[in-house]
Amino acid sequence: MNNKDEWNTSIFTDSKIINQLKSHTDIFKNYRDWPSISEYEKIFKQLEMEVKPVHQSFNIDNFESQYEPRVYLKKELQTRTSNWHDFFNALIWLKFRKTKKTLNTLHYDEAILRNKGTNRSTLENRITQFDECGAIVVSNDNNLLELIRNHEWEELFINHREQFGTSMECIIFGHAIFEKALNPYIGMTCHCILLEDDDILKEIKQDNMESLDSYLAELWANQIRFNPAKFHPLPILGIPGYWKSQNTEFYKNKKYFR
Repeated sequence: MNNKDEWNTSIFTDSKIINQLKSHTDIFKNYRDWPSISEYEKIFKQLEMEVKPVHQSFNIDNFESQYEPRVYLKKELQTRTSNWHDFFNALIWLKFRKTKKTLNTLHYDEAILRNKGTNRSTLENRITQFDECGAIVVSNDNNLLELIRNHEWEELFINHREQFGTSMECIIFGHAIFEKALNPYIGMTCHCILLEDDDILKEIKQDNMESLDSYLAELWANQIRFNPAKFHPLPILGIPGYWKSQNTEFYKNKKYFR
């Protein structure tokens, strides 16, 4: 669909996955080239964000200069220009400001306790996994969520196909998933938090993420922080419209729909 790191606003509408970010990609739809750091900063300031995009540092000689500590201590979000990964990360900050702030705080709290050179904690790994490839599946029907828990993919994607968009929504959080959607491939998988909540589902349908953002921030701060269990895998290209050909044979690919 797109060469890596080549500016192309057509991907905002060509990809149904990236179209999830429409309310934020619309800010850039008339840009002829990548936004500069000053343009990122202006947008963040207009939207009253606590963090400020800054150029990436190539000389990291202490803990405070590392990515997560710098966000936490200085409210500086190191952002590479001409880079889809960081572009989508910036948009997720705009879309889920409370959750991103909470994840950064938890990351910092864990990292500052870890001895230099030691492995990341389980919580740090869970944060990174969700931050890069996470999603939230919200439904008003727990039976649909059970299909995900039990990996009953044909039942979910074929027999309950019509429930997507009506009784269930998958909201992508991980910015790496949006980057992968530039050139989607069989194997793309999200690691999901499952939520049964009709009120939040109704808000999502109106492109209102405020309650979901608050829910996620509280969930991470008060539950996942103390019990960083594994997330639920979801072969995301099974969602209606997320892959070019979704016939019966597609869903019988057991290497993907395991």
